[in-house]
Amino acid sequence: MVGKFSDNTIRVILCLASIVFFGLALVVIDTESWAVEQDVAEEKQPAAQQQLPPDPDKDREASLAWGTELYGHYCTPCHGIRGDGNGFNAHKLIVKPANHTDAKFMSERNDQKLFDTINLGGVEVAKSTLMPPWGAALNNDNKIKSLVMKLRDLCKCKATKNW
Repeated sequence: MVGKFSDNTIRVILCLASIVFFGLALVVIDTESWAVEQDVAEEKQPAAQQQLPPDPDKDREASLAWGTELYGHYCTPCHGIRGDGNGFNAHKLIVKPANHTDAKFMSERNDQKLFDTINLGGVEVAKSTLMPPWGAALNNDNKIKSLVMKLRDLCKCKATKNW
């Protein structure tokens, strides 16, 4: 049967077969590397993102611990490790991030306002458009409430009005 095909035809068939084979191999390799990247990305998420959060009304200590971890992951790039508004991204922003350690400033914001700011982003509460909405990423009201608890811990203050 080989005798019926010219050398050029055989070369073309082998070339096409090798392209198909290597193309499929690359798809398999790329799929495997994507799966590895996804596993690594899941490992990089804070533990507080991988489990259900405690109820802040029932377990304040555990909720504050979650808030601290979430704050470190989501808030410190702009607001800083100490919460003073001097994160490593702060100098790049047109509007200076809020100083969460300022008791006077923070006590003027009720917990619902802080919750809404975290959930919806700054633009939705007439604040900086640079504050992103974290609601979808956090995907749980108790996580946002844990962050509000962390904010209250940083300012060592209470809201003038609560929820």
